[in-house]
Amino acid sequence: MNKFILELFRKLNDRNVEYCHFKSNNNLIPAVNGVDDLDLLLAPASLDIFNEIVAKFGIRMAHDRGKEPTPYVYHYFGADPETGLLVHLHVYFKIVTGGSVFKNHWIRSEKMLLSQRVIDEHTKVFIPCAEADCILFVIRKMIEQPSPVENFLFYRDLSNIMAELNWLLERADEQRMLEMVNEWLPELDPQLFKDSLNILITQGPLVSRVKLGLRMRAVFDNKVRGALNAEISRSIEFLYAYVRGKLKISRKNRYVFPGGLLIAFVGSEASGKSTLSKDAAEWYGERFDVSHVHMGKPPKNWRTKFFWNMVSFYSLIKRLFKSRKSKLVSQESVEALNLPHPLLSWLDSVDRREHLKCCFGKLMQGCTVITDRYPSEHMDGPRIIERSRTTKLLASWERANYQGMPAPDLVIKAVAPLELTLSRNNLRESPEPEAFVRARYELAQKINFSFSEMILIDTTADYSNSIGEVRRAIWNRSIGTKIVR
Repeated sequence: MNKFILELFRKLNDRNVEYCHFKSNNNLIPAVNGVDDLDLLLAPASLDIFNEIVAKFGIRMAHDRGKEPTPYVYHYFGADPETGLLVHLHVYFKIVTGGSVFKNHWIRSEKMLLSQRVIDEHTKVFIPCAEADCILFVIRKMIEQPSPVENFLFYRDLSNIMAELNWLLERADEQRMLEMVNEWLPELDPQLFKDSLNILITQGPLVSRVKLGLRMRAVFDNKVRGALNAEISRSIEFLYAYVRGKLKISRKNRYVFPGGLLIAFVGSEASGKSTLSKDAAEWYGERFDVSHVHMGKPPKNWRTKFFWNMVSFYSLIKRLFKSRKSKLVSQESVEALNLPHPLLSWLDSVDRREHLKCCFGKLMQGCTVITDRYPSEHMDGPRIIERSRTTKLLASWERANYQGMPAPDLVIKAVAPLELTLSRNNLRESPEPEAFVRARYELAQKINFSFSEMILIDTTADYSNSIGEVRRAIWNRSIGTKIVR
């Protein structure tokens, strides 16, 4: 089991934090391994101690953009410093539930769950006794039945639902459950509970389940919204998720407090920056809103597209009327490789500026923007040499474009010896000319960002160590912890 999660719960237990893991306890071991969310009910009196402990573990609250939050329910996330595993704590202060898509009913069962909790011998995590767990499970599943959306999800997940119910029934005593219903939920008729339990066990007809579900909803009538309003919201959310899935839109709407970051990966050719930036974006994007962009080759902006088309046309004509030149690259041509035509340099600056504007709009919504390369004074930045009135004008426009770009929150500089970068470059499908790689290497040594936090990642080490350092750095910067190296 994950050491980071086990140590967290050990600290919670040592400080007598009043909590319990109250859902899907048949899958508690996978959850403690980080496979799934950890659903915790927390007593309000333990909030300060809980926040103190999770803060020391680098666990912070996260928010969902554009979605109405469920009252009394919050998301906390942390990253295992050893493995980079993103741990999700789904923390409840009241049991507001009754649906996978939209949770609408408050089930007044907190005292029952917390007062009847026991410690799981395998994980050392507090869970409700089997009877309390089963009572809440039956109520939740019956409240879902009258909803067409939730019924669809119920059938789709039926095997897991029955597995959890059977696991609970193996451990729970039915007579004690009825006694606990009388003691802790006097508003619930024991016969209604018994009928609901039996129809779940036998997987009874839909009409009967819906009738019992309506009666259960009438018992727990403390709602976030009216039934019709809630069903409309639930249907809209479900349709939105369905369409996103069909269109394969993977962008998340969740971000860590206080908001998104601009993270730049820089370095010489074949230093490993592209691989690191891609893996970091995939890792962080599993849970949060991430945009991964290549600033070395930004998409052409509508303002520059005409000029680029003209350049392409000119290049085509030139190739048709000129003999092919030798592919050998001399030292004198290194300057040409790094200093293209002033017009092209200016067009690049416009494309980068406009692409970053789009990224900055996402950043303001909480998105974490991860870039492969980033313009700086010495690399991928201003390149026009002022040799005439025209180049002076283009150079001033180019500088203005780059100066208007925001400073990254975190710069991760991949470093490796020149010999290694040359060797890696030769292994590529389309290797760059050696002179070009050497020139870029020299430029990379001068990279500096005065207004950004920058760390160096030695990519000569084992890759798991390098990506581990990157993940720790990103998470620490996300939660506002000073990066210590």
